Amino acid sequence: MSTVAPTAEEFLGDVTNIRRARLAAIVLNHMVDYWFLENQTTFKNKSDVYTELERRCPQFPIIRDVADASKHAELDRRPRKLTSSDQVRMTPGLFEAPFGEGGFAEAMEVIVVLDDQTSCLFAIIVQAALSLWKALLW
Repeated sequence: MSTVAPTAEEFLGDVTNIRRARLAAIVLNHMVDYWFLENQTTFKNKSDVYTELERRCPQFPIIRDVADASKHAELDRRPRKLTSSDQVRMTPGLFEAPFGEGGFAEAMEVIVVLDDQTSCLFAIIVQAALSLWKALLW
């Protein structure tokens, strides 16, 4: 957690930074490997770990998909919440969105557009995943 918490918190302190958003997803997702090793008597495989994490934090699959998409660009294994790294983006700016919907620079944040076309603020997802790890490890 000595790398995970500061990396996630750096993004939460600058929710406009896509690079920090991707790094937060990567380190939050990599904790699965460590938690699995520590709990091998409880879980048969990492798939079981992901199932448990999703039960505790329904947003965790988004963390996994953002991390995987950051590495592979396009994801083909199902089920997924998103399938492309292009789905991690900024909220539309004032001149990019339909009239009355865009935001000024200070209102811009990293969002994730899911395959079902819903979008969510990534900071909320990161905060939920970070809180999950803190609850499990501290």
